[in-house]
Amino acid sequence: MGRFPLAAILVLAVALAAGADARTRKTSADWDDLGAEFCRLTLAGDMAGLRPLLSDSLAGAIVAAAANPAMPPARILFQTYANEVPNCAADTRNGALVEIKRSNAGGGAPSWSEYLVIVPERDGTSRIDDVLFATRRSDTLRARLDHFAATR
Repeated sequence: MGRFPLAAILVLAVALAAGADARTRKTSADWDDLGAEFCRLTLAGDMAGLRPLLSDSLAGAIVAAAANPAMPPARILFQTYANEVPNCAADTRNGALVEIKRSNAGGGAPSWSEYLVIVPERDGTSRIDDVLFATRRSDTLRARLDHFAATR
């Protein structure tokens, strides 16, 4: 009978330790930090700073489109509308999407959400591979970049 309480205590201790570890460690599908950095850099218009966050494929599409003088600056390129708004917040929706909420102060209009598409890279990291804009399903960063590249 003395072994059962000791075994139960050990099982409970291991379970509690595992639960505490799970609460303190971020899951592989938590991209809030990546989204927050994306927000900070897009609000600053820092294309060079954004490069490490982007997939090689998306970075190549940006380079191809950059020859078109109509391509907007980074501050506007990565958002749905041309209205510059000061607030940007990120929230992981699932393992592949991060919601980016943009608005004026206090969440005022104009406000909208767009979604970052996160993909795994060969080097083991995960990066932004596209932005799904708020207007319609076919309106994506890649579609806009393809248009800029084709019409330069």
